[in-house]
Amino acid sequence: MARHNRRSTRPLEDLPNLFGGEETELLHELTLQTIEDSKKRAVTKTPAEEMSVPDEYRGPRRELRFMSLGSGSSGNCAYVGSPDAGILIDAGVDNKKVDTELARNSIDINTIKGIFLTHDHADHVKFAYSILRRHPHMRLYSTLKVLEGLLRRHNISRRIKEYHSPIFKEHEYVFDGMVVIPFETSHDGTDNCGFAITLGDTRLVIATDMGIVTERADHYMQQASTIVIESNYDADMLENGRYTEYLKARIRSPRGHMNNSVTAKYLTDIYTPSLRHIFLCHLSEDNNTPETAVATTINALRTRDIRPATSILDIPDKRVFITALPRHETTPLYVL
Repeated sequence: MARHNRRSTRPLEDLPNLFGGEETELLHELTLQTIEDSKKRAVTKTPAEEMSVPDEYRGPRRELRFMSLGSGSSGNCAYVGSPDAGILIDAGVDNKKVDTELARNSIDINTIKGIFLTHDHADHVKFAYSILRRHPHMRLYSTLKVLEGLLRRHNISRRIKEYHSPIFKEHEYVFDGMVVIPFETSHDGTDNCGFAITLGDTRLVIATDMGIVTERADHYMQQASTIVIESNYDADMLENGRYTEYLKARIRSPRGHMNNSVTAKYLTDIYTPSLRHIFLCHLSEDNNTPETAVATTINALRTRDIRPATSILDIPDKRVFITALPRHETTPLYVL
């Protein structure tokens, strides 16, 4: 099967430290202070170890749920979980909206274990401290380098480090049977992550803000029943749009964003009947439309006789549910 736009990833320990000095010393202190606490709060294992999920956590009774509260450069935040335990992916949406939308969908805020950050850009971290301060039972789950970049780049209270529990790529973090694995993605943030989230027989993979599909992102998406993947821009709209040549080059680069056609071809290449839901995320407001992004993916899938399902609840063979996540609005609470 053909693969496109893949790049070998480097081990975390080989990546250069983007920032130094005082921030690096702070992170050394944070490592000593928080790593043991992190181990107590979440069970961690390496992929080399067999995942042990109790039988009572398997099957339809433990369905995974997904809801986007915002997707795009205006702000990103999503909920993933079960009635027993959940997490937020990113915190670029106002904390008041997060509280309101969770309550409106009967999600108990006390079941939210914490915020997992994909990277340190403002549209993914802006309201992290506000959410944590309002709900101090939550933790901030990010790699040490993402925390370093967050403290360096943004005017966010340094007290956010009190909520931090470090995570490491390719390690497992288990919350009431829900397993979260961070993996390497390619973007111009700091130490960018995607997440593979498994509960029972359902695996959701979130891969946003990436210029290419990395080897590890490809590995997890090929195992997914639900994929949340970036389809940022239409190539013609970007080429003929108002952006400067510098910004256009940044967006097109391997550390920028993925366009509709590249995303559509990738999804077509990896499709198997186990893939049931596709959510296109992080659409550009200036260089894309939901209709364009969805149509591009549908047309590519039709070359393999794969057609869109009309409902997320009824997905016959050779069909898949496809939608684009809205920029500002909250989606329904999808049961996967």
